[in-house]
Amino acid sequence: MTWNRIRWQYAGSQLLFAANIFALVLFIAGSGAIIPAWLQVVGRMHPLVLHFPIVLLLLGSLLLFVQLREPEANRWKTQFTAWLLLAAALSTAVTVIMGLLLAREEGYADGNIQWHKWGGMAVLWTASSLYWLREASRPWLPKTGALVTAVLLLVTGHWGADITHGNNFVLAPVTPHNTPVPLEKALVYEHLVKPVLEEKCMSCHNAGKTKGGLSMELPQQLLAGGKSGKLFIPGNPAISLIMQRLHLPVDDKKHMPPAGKPPLTEEEVALLYYWIKGGADFKTPVASLPARDSLRLLAAARLQPAAAKEPVYDFSPADDKLVQQLNNNYRVVYPVALHAAPLVANWYNKDKFNIASVKELQPVKEQLTEMHLQKMPVQDADLDVLAQFKQLRVLNLSFTNITGQTLATLAKLPHLQSLSVSGTPVTLQQLTTLKAAPALQTLYVWNTGLSHADIQQAQKILRQVTVVEGFTNDKGEQLKLNQPTILNTAAVFRSSIQLKLQHPVKGVEIRYTLDGSAPDSLHSPVFKDSLLITGNTTVRAIACKQGWYASDPVQLQLVKTTYIPDSVTLVNQPEGSYLASGGSTLTDGQKGGTDYNNGKWLGYTKNVLEAVVRFPQPVPLKSVSIGMLRNVGSYIFPPRQVEIWGGVHPQQLKLLKKISPPAGKKDDPVAAMDIDCAFPVTQASYIKIIMTPAILPSWHPGKGKHAWVFTDELLFN
Repeated sequence: MTWNRIRWQYAGSQLLFAANIFALVLFIAGSGAIIPAWLQVVGRMHPLVLHFPIVLLLLGSLLLFVQLREPEANRWKTQFTAWLLLAAALSTAVTVIMGLLLAREEGYADGNIQWHKWGGMAVLWTASSLYWLREASRPWLPKTGALVTAVLLLVTGHWGADITHGNNFVLAPVTPHNTPVPLEKALVYEHLVKPVLEEKCMSCHNAGKTKGGLSMELPQQLLAGGKSGKLFIPGNPAISLIMQRLHLPVDDKKHMPPAGKPPLTEEEVALLYYWIKGGADFKTPVASLPARDSLRLLAAARLQPAAAKEPVYDFSPADDKLVQQLNNNYRVVYPVALHAAPLVANWYNKDKFNIASVKELQPVKEQLTEMHLQKMPVQDADLDVLAQFKQLRVLNLSFTNITGQTLATLAKLPHLQSLSVSGTPVTLQQLTTLKAAPALQTLYVWNTGLSHADIQQAQKILRQVTVVEGFTNDKGEQLKLNQPTILNTAAVFRSSIQLKLQHPVKGVEIRYTLDGSAPDSLHSPVFKDSLLITGNTTVRAIACKQGWYASDPVQLQLVKTTYIPDSVTLVNQPEGSYLASGGSTLTDGQKGGTDYNNGKWLGYTKNVLEAVVRFPQPVPLKSVSIGMLRNVGSYIFPPRQVEIWGGVHPQQLKLLKKISPPAGKKDDPVAAMDIDCAFPVTQASYIKIIMTPAILPSWHPGKGKHAWVFTDELLFN
């Protein structure tokens, strides 16, 4: 048994020493080391495993302070502690290595990430020392190391939480908050806009985690924008990137905040809109805004006056188990704050909604103060059910199916302070029935069809209520429409495809061309419901409306492929983070566009791209088209050489085509294009495509290095 114990101790020590050396090499090399793709997958598992070594380290450290009276029991405790500390040190090494691999990816900036890396290495060194010095002749030595390890775990975990969730995430609940600022002393950005960005955006866009190259912590960072361009255009929210991302469909991967993150409320979106419309100034006082300015009205509703007090509720909290039982896949019920009595209810998935889902909340009607039913198919008759929840303070009925005929029912709610009927066909007469609502303070009526005069009249009648109408073109200036939305998810088709376009603004005409030429608002055909496409087509479309400037054109290239292969095998794996979906990327019907970071491109730089395509049976081929990207500023060039090999047997392929595409030039614009390779008709069960990356020319900043070659789709005709 002594020999076995010595053997595992020796093996464990050697393995731990090797892990320390490997982690140190990764730490020193930083982004200079070349890491295979499978190790990137390992790195992304860092958040999954990091809690395991923490538990082992704390438990092993605690056992160092325990002494048992019985010699035999103490001997077993010592041996168990040795096992525990070895497992803790080795798992710490694995976790640190995973973290160092993850830190190499884009979106992690200097700052907290560097401190977190140093902290992780320090934890690894102290954990290893605990194991090696566990039986030191001076007992205080391992005990001191245990205390140091616990402190390092806390500090390193704090830095890690800041990277993931934003600065001061761990200590935020006990950090004193700024005292409420009176309206007359508040600044628009500092006290209205910045808190929204801190709560909803900065967990992904902070100094330690700059997703998309964007940090929002400082005004100069907001002005600089990120990889997708400027975040906003002062004075023009309609074409500002931040507003476009906020208004994308929730299931769109570019929607901000991303799925799983708390979305901005209607009021918060309005706040950003009017701030940008007013010029996006960082020093404007709220008091300097006109009395009836939309931004000032929002500020008045949002800022707490100096003498205001926290709301007092005269009801007790609901049972926690009952609240949990009321949650399901389409409805979430939760308290407004930890241990608070008021409850909030949110609904999702309109296809699964019916009014019974609201009735089921009757057991907590005395605690329910907020209901968010926006975009749910709520009917006029359902307002009788909502009126039974007497404690409601906030009710969001935006873009529901109500017509306003029963709106007076909601005036029975004694505490209702905020009501949104945006996107519904309510009339002025129906709005005025809310005059009887005793506590109503804010009424949102965006996109209701009410004229500006109607809303002004409503404001006169509802004197105690702030009626928020959204954007009004008070000065009569023309604004630019945003681009039409292309609903087609695939750009590659076999026989035909129905082109589908839409625009969120009512009354907009979409005009288009099919030959790649620029469409105009007078002569180009008007897009109706859909359009049948049967051949390779470059669609360009604009949005037009009387009183607005036409949008910038949106472009989509639809391409036809006659044959669909059975499989695609990549001989050499893609490099860096440009892995897309592996070989299936080349035949998934998805074109990559001009964004090389969208996960639809395969990228190669030091290795050639070599793909072998297999058809279920021989097909008569006469051309292969290869989708490629050109972005000379980002080191992405056309390939130096393309070879097409084919035949019926994988070992007997013959060269069908060999071409050298035109080299990239200094002023070439960013473009996604196809390399067409035509050859005499050949019966082929296998096609092999080889693309060799170019060498960067002498005029390029990276001269002499390998350029990147990117490909997204293969077409066989």
